[in-house]
Amino acid sequence: MAGPVERITLTHLQIPLKEPHQSPGETAIKEAILVTVESQGGLGLGECSLSTASSGPSQDRKPPPGPDAIWNELTDRLVPAVLGQSFDSIEALQVLFSNLTVAPSARVGIETACWDLLGQLRHASLAELMGASLKESNPCVESGLCLGLYPTVVELLKVIETHLVEGFRRVKIDIEPGRDVELVHAVRQHFGEIPLMVDARGAYSSADIEVFRALDDLDLLMIEQPMAPADLAGSAALQEVIATPVGLDESARTRTQVEAALRCGAGRAVCLKLQCVGGYGPALELHELCRRSDVPCWVGTMPEFGIGQAHGIHLAALGNCRYPTDLGPSARWFVDDYAAPSLEMASPGHLRIPSRPGLGFQLNHAKVRRYQVRQAEFKERNSVVG
Repeated sequence: MAGPVERITLTHLQIPLKEPHQSPGETAIKEAILVTVESQGGLGLGECSLSTASSGPSQDRKPPPGPDAIWNELTDRLVPAVLGQSFDSIEALQVLFSNLTVAPSARVGIETACWDLLGQLRHASLAELMGASLKESNPCVESGLCLGLYPTVVELLKVIETHLVEGFRRVKIDIEPGRDVELVHAVRQHFGEIPLMVDARGAYSSADIEVFRALDDLDLLMIEQPMAPADLAGSAALQEVIATPVGLDESARTRTQVEAALRCGAGRAVCLKLQCVGGYGPALELHELCRRSDVPCWVGTMPEFGIGQAHGIHLAALGNCRYPTDLGPSARWFVDDYAAPSLEMASPGHLRIPSRPGLGFQLNHAKVRRYQVRQAEFKERNSVVG
């Protein structure tokens, strides 16, 4: 690395959502903490994307950390640990962050920003740095539409129809007990053989096996997180009796969880979320674990603003990410964004993998100022940056 990390800036941002995700506890404002990590070699960008939901439907799901908790972990633990450090390889980054026991949602912002810096130093995009094979001249990843619960079936069908013209390569809808088979059947009847999956958000139990037998007849790509995160035995029992792959999200956040899930046959697909696992290092470990077991992955989203989703695009370029991502254009979710350029479809249903060194995105500083709630800057002693 061209010198140690000399300055880290944290910026707490709030931008209104176009609509809440129509799920329990959702708010109308999206919050994030933008992290910039700076040295003489460049400036790296990362994002801590805060959940818009206070809790999920599953009883054993803990409420996500709030902005103050994430801010304090960054200022008290992560910033002091990274300021003054130098790294010139992925291995050096792994060593730096492996000794930090912090919330993944705090670690991810500063870890991915450091990866951005490393990519710039190595003159490689983050996808290339991770070993992705990019054979096309303008490589892309597929974008999938994600929809929450709507008050009526008619409203859900209208929203899907509105977005399908954008070319999404897959539709995912939320389900919950009492609102499941009817929803999927209506989508199938209305739209025919579109690639379709459902997200059960851990709301079911083994007592609901007949619901999943009915869904199994509707030609789904997968059923995401049918059981509570800790109920691997229930997921495994379900996967034994249905042909549709069970996808694991909340059940697959750590290496220990994924190893246990694969060992007992709890699912046949795994979601990788940078924000939930803590950055590229843990995500690459889980991706490799799944690849060796021939279990395909896909990249999920909170959703993040443009910087966070751009990091997800690079991750989705890896070979074992075989399902369309949950990532999508910023305009799908938010009234505005602070990334430059704006995150948009490169062609219907496809997001371009940036080819410039590092992340390949920058900041719209005017918009950062517009949506800023608070900001803090930390400098290494004797810093000469800026």
